[in-house]
Amino acid sequence: MELRPITRKDIAKEAGVSETVVSYVINGNRYVLAEKRKRVEEAIEKLNYRPNTMARALKGKQSNHILLIADDIKGEYFGKLMSEIDQLAYKEGYFVTLCEDRADEDFIQRIYSRFFDGILIGSASFSVENIQRLINASIPIVLLEIKDYSSITGSFGLINTGLYDGAITAVNTLYEKGRKSLLFLDRIGGKGTDITDWRTKGFLDQTKKLKLNADVLSGYQNAEELDQMLSEYMKNASIDGIVGRNDYVALVGMQVCKNSGIRIGVDCSVIGFDDSRSARYSDPPLTSIAINQKEIARAVISMLMALMKKDENHQILRENLSTTLVMRESV
Repeated sequence: MELRPITRKDIAKEAGVSETVVSYVINGNRYVLAEKRKRVEEAIEKLNYRPNTMARALKGKQSNHILLIADDIKGEYFGKLMSEIDQLAYKEGYFVTLCEDRADEDFIQRIYSRFFDGILIGSASFSVENIQRLINASIPIVLLEIKDYSSITGSFGLINTGLYDGAITAVNTLYEKGRKSLLFLDRIGGKGTDITDWRTKGFLDQTKKLKLNADVLSGYQNAEELDQMLSEYMKNASIDGIVGRNDYVALVGMQVCKNSGIRIGVDCSVIGFDDSRSARYSDPPLTSIAINQKEIARAVISMLMALMKKDENHQILRENLSTTLVMRESV
């Protein structure tokens, strides 16, 4: 479905009244018969109309505002990335807003109805279809390549942050330690296993290549559910290696193992992603795959500045970055 603003003309057509009557209802500056007002209000709600006052006021000018959409704004990773991007964006005269992906149509319409000079998407739950709609609407978009975006067309930025290779490194590290039964802990809040996610795919591809026993645990909505599901899982399965999609789920997994009498680093090895502060101070300290937020921020701002110029020579701007294994006692 093409993204376009809902207009007063659309409201008038839906309600069976004139555009003038719609304006009277919206502005509240003229009397309108109750029956007509009700039809207009129902049409506004049905079509999800929001006056784009900022865009009208700007009339083609810039808002100097960048939006960062993430699937987890409570975690440390996006906080660190936001800080790096904000510093660079401010030097260019831009403000940055961080918001959490709602993954529904109303969220997409709200994004479109507000005026952003550029958008960075770092959310696994943000659908490829909706990304394509925003690109088709000529909004400068940069994607953190969390999963496979090869089907997307048009002019946009794509930053491969090294997640696939990072997952392979994690599996290889566990394999070299002699671990042969591995479990991948997916993100909290996900609806199920997404095999197009680069971390998940890297884990599954490499465990298959090395002929290891491997499984993925997903579908939990909070840490308590993860604790319960993993505890139940371990009653029927023997694992000696865990890879967490982020440090938080890895630390939950590590605690479940410890509660079951499993010695971390001896009986079972655990690796996370993001190299958060929690990883350094856990017991034992957590081995983690560090993602280079400083380089990501540099690439994001560089790409957005280029896309905002709307140079016709630009199609897909690409940059490939790498991760780093930070070894600690959990392995």
